[in-house]
Amino acid sequence: MMKIYDDFLGDEDFYFLQSNLLGNNFPWYNTHVLHPINEKEDLDCDEIDNIQLHNWLYLDNVPRSRDFDLVRSILIHPTLKVSSVLRVKANMNMRTPEIIEHGFHTDGTSSCTAAIYYVNTNDGYTAFEDGTKVESIANRLVVFNTQTKHTGTTCTNAKFRCVINFNYYEE
Repeated sequence: MMKIYDDFLGDEDFYFLQSNLLGNNFPWYNTHVLHPINEKEDLDCDEIDNIQLHNWLYLDNVPRSRDFDLVRSILIHPTLKVSSVLRVKANMNMRTPEIIEHGFHTDGTSSCTAAIYYVNTNDGYTAFEDGTKVESIANRLVVFNTQTKHTGTTCTNAKFRCVINFNYYEE
């Protein structure tokens, strides 16, 4: 069951997170959006558009970035009831002339909880296989099962679309 929370963080926590992620000192790394070698991922875009910037904040049971503490206010939020974090990844897709959907996929192989936190407002979205679209609105969070197929997009009306993806177990 999908849940959407608008104005998820208080203003102070939201502006702190947004200004750090979108500031000049946050480290971004180049990667593929999807890795179609995995049979669960269907690349819906041209290979040249299968690119994004990312930062693994948490992976394989340890923080992977000095910036992991930036997402603490989300992880300790009482709404989420996080008991164990599997991974946290910040993603940034550059603006394109037309919105590009990258391809439906699931997050990992285990069934647990996924959450996407939207860092900035733009005309991009997260689409789900059932036809639901969640618009990219700053400080919005959508929660769903990791095995629910979904796809992210680029945007056309901002320089980039920035989200943070969380996979975790609940209490």
